[in-house]
Amino acid sequence: MATESSTTTLFRAKVASMKDWKPLNPPSNRDRLELYALHKQAVSGDAPARLNTAQQQQQSVGERAKFNAWKSKRGLKQDEAMTAYVTECDRQMRVYGTAASVDDSSGTTSGGATSGNNNSTGTTARAASTSSSTRISSTSTMPRGIAAIPLLCVAAAENKDTYSARMLRTNPSESWWGKQEPLCAEPGSAFALPETIVLHVANQVEHVILGAPLEPKNLLAAVWPVHNVLICIWIAFIHVCTLIGSAVLASKIIFLGKKRVGVSLEDLFQDTIIPLGTSASALSKSHPRQATGVRVVGLALMPLSWICKMSGNLADGTIAVGAMFYAWAVMMSWFYWLSVIPWSAVGAVWVGVVVGICFGIIEIAGV
Repeated sequence: MATESSTTTLFRAKVASMKDWKPLNPPSNRDRLELYALHKQAVSGDAPARLNTAQQQQQSVGERAKFNAWKSKRGLKQDEAMTAYVTECDRQMRVYGTAASVDDSSGTTSGGATSGNNNSTGTTARAASTSSSTRISSTSTMPRGIAAIPLLCVAAAENKDTYSARMLRTNPSESWWGKQEPLCAEPGSAFALPETIVLHVANQVEHVILGAPLEPKNLLAAVWPVHNVLICIWIAFIHVCTLIGSAVLASKIIFLGKKRVGVSLEDLFQDTIIPLGTSASALSKSHPRQATGVRVVGLALMPLSWICKMSGNLADGTIAVGAMFYAWAVMMSWFYWLSVIPWSAVGAVWVGVVVGICFGIIEIAGV
């Protein structure tokens, strides 16, 4: 009973602290559902085996997703769900970081001391924010994909030993790639296809590794470069998808007007185009913790940062001129975004495979 009481106390304390948690970057829908499901299982126990037709018809899409997430935890004891909830909360706080307090001028995050990963994430995000154009106001709503780039850069910088240690502790059902989802469009939509392909390939590779009967240390050494390459490809695709999507939106605003589209050119530049260019240019900058693959992606995306910068300069004079130039430049460089970048990504995967084989041989040889 003492263990159960301690678990319940810890669970209640974590629930209370999560109410005040303000993530530095928005958690994915999948992670939000995971927390909901674990909390619901801990509080209410098993979900009903099925709902009647009337209940199913009354459920919205969001309610149905929540119910399915809760139902996936059937059979998990309530005290085990409490422990899993606390663990998942800690993981998400490390992954998504904690936003700085409004009145905290020292730059430390709210909630006191953080782990090393959280500090790295916060430092990267603050660096990107500091280098942003002064045209971005404090109320700017950055696209979800671009907001996640600092976190992905930190993930790409994971070294071989850290990656191997993490994978050896990971259950197949808790794989890192399995919890990711497209960030630039709704999952399942055509515009999310590039990200979906990357996530599917990476998830399959990770599941094979976690379930492989071979010597795990040798296999993980071989897969580590492929893992990092896939993260870098995801970073590149997020930028390209955001670029194309914002160019299409700019064209709609120019031809249909902001009232019909619901977004003004000023908001588009402030919320998307300027942050996009800033993010792309920051990737190629030298940083002690910046992975080499991320720097290569930054070099490949230099045309993107140029387009955003020149469009922003023109928009300072006349916003419509900047928007027209932006849409025109993206359209004229379509071959680079839709052919060169994807095929370069395919080549990068093969490079990662070759490098991985070399690492595996070195690990087997014990060099």
